[in-house]
Amino acid sequence: MGKCINIIHVNCDPSFANDSSLPRDSYLVTYGDNHEQKHDIVQGLQSDIFDEYWDKYRDFRGMKWTEGKTNPKMWGYKPSETKKRK
Repeated sequence: MGKCINIIHVNCDPSFANDSSLPRDSYLVTYGDNHEQKHDIVQGLQSDIFDEYWDKYRDFRGMKWTEGKTNPKMWGYKPSETKKRK
């Protein structure tokens, strides 16, 4: 099984996690880089997110659920435009 994560916001303000339009399976990830704390909003499985951030930064500080309420299958979905018939 491959790592299937979707990074929604990179190095963002933690208050972005309060957006209810985010998918339900998204997390606010806290990690460090040279003694500073950074935050990302990431969609995916907890184990895949942890593995990806641990391999990349080695200073994984934690993750918590966002306030997202959107069905993950419907998040980011845009219906195709219907063409008018002649």
